[in-house]
Amino acid sequence: MWDKISSFIKDYPEHYIAQLISRVFWPPPTVAVLAYTDDDEIVALELGGSYRLPGGFMDKSESLKEAAEREMREETGLDVEIGNLLDIRQNESGGPEIFFEAEVVGGEMESSWEGRPKRLPIEDIDDKVWALEHSHVHEYLFPDKD
Repeated sequence: MWDKISSFIKDYPEHYIAQLISRVFWPPPTVAVLAYTDDDEIVALELGGSYRLPGGFMDKSESLKEAAEREMREETGLDVEIGNLLDIRQNESGGPEIFFEAEVVGGEMESSWEGRPKRLPIEDIDDKVWALEHSHVHEYLFPDKD
C-alpha cells in the first residue's frame, strides 16, 4: 500500500497531497530525514544509547517537505535542502511516516529534548544501535548489501 502512495506523491503536486494526507490520516503523518553533510556523514539523534533519524509530526498548514525542514531545524539546529522521497512506512502511531533524503546547507548543531545530534560516518552506521522505527536506515545507505 505505501508503495502506491509513494508513487502517487511523486507524480502529483506535493503540497496538495500533503494537505490531503494531513486531513485524512489519523494518526497524523510523520516525516523523517536522512541528511548528509559535506563530509558524507549522516546526521542522527542519539538518545539513551540508540540512534534515530530527525523527524516528527506534520502540521496541517505545511507541506511534507516543510515539515521535514522544520523538524530537522528543531531537533538538530541544522538547515537542510530536502531531496528525494525515499520511502513511506508506518509510524509508531499507525499513520504514514514519509522518509526524505536531504543535504545539510547551514546552521549549527544544537541538542534538543529529543536527543543529541551526531555526525556519523556512513562506514560506522552498522556499529550503532538504531531505534526500531528507524532500523531500516541501512537499506538506503547500503542498497547492495544483503
